[in-house]
Formats: sequence, structure tokens, C-alpha cells
Amino acid sequence: MFRGSFEHTVDSKGRVSVPSRFRDILEDHYDGKLVLTLDFDRCLAVYPLEEWEKLEEKIRLLPMMQKEVKEFMRFFFSLATECEVDKQGRLLIPPVLRDRAGINKNVLLVGIINKMEIWDAKAWETRNSQNAETITEALASLGL
Repeated sequence: MFRGSFEHTVDSKGRVSVPSRFRDILEDHYDGKLVLTLDFDRCLAVYPLEEWEKLEEKIRLLPMMQKEVKEFMRFFFSLATECEVDKQGRLLIPPVLRDRAGINKNVLLVGIINKMEIWDAKAWETRNSQNAETITEALASLGL
């Protein structure tokens, strides 16, 4: 599964190199197709298509007429786009997603079990420094 974090830069065309460890997972366990979307945390979520389809199936079971479900679906799916890693191991991030996630030059690619996240490096650092104590308390309450 995806784990670890890797610093990279976004080139002038909006491409970012996918770490070789993540590319190996994509080649060994998935067909190479990805779905990229904006996450609520203002980062980009990158799912292998197979994992995305599993998520879609779970979401289909939610009550479609519930306001929060509709809002979530509109937010999460409206910017979703299929993509692939190119022959040089790069992923093209569409301009609208770069803008919405505040991604400029320096990014962090983070492995989160069945998906990757792409964070603006400064946003990642700010978020982690602000949330360290809260996360520790939450994990302690879960017995971890």
C-alpha cells in the first residue's frame, strides 16, 4: 500500500514526478489509471481507479436525498478527473485543481494506505504543526 512522504516540485506545465515506490505499487497492483480530485483538506486526493470505484460503490449506498450527502458528492465528484502517469513517471495536475489546492511549486506526495495525497509543501507544514497535539489526543482516546 501507499506509505511515506516525498518532496517534489511541480514543473511549468503542472506535472509532478510520482515517487518510484508509488509507481511500483501502481504497476504491480493496479492498471495505472488514476482519479485525481480535490479533498476537503485542500489537498489533492489521488486514487488508483480500482480504489476509486470501491469508494463510488460505498457512496452510492448513502441516502442520496440527504443534504450533506448531496453536498459531499457535488464537491468531491465535480472536480474528479481520470489521468495516468506518463512514461517519465509524471502526473499532470489540471490547473483548476492546482488552483483550488493552492499548489504552486513545492509539493509533498503522501501515501495514505489506498491513495496518495498531494499537498502544497507550506500547507502541509502548517497543518501538521497546528494539529499535532489534537491528533495525539484523538489517538489516545482510541487506544492507539
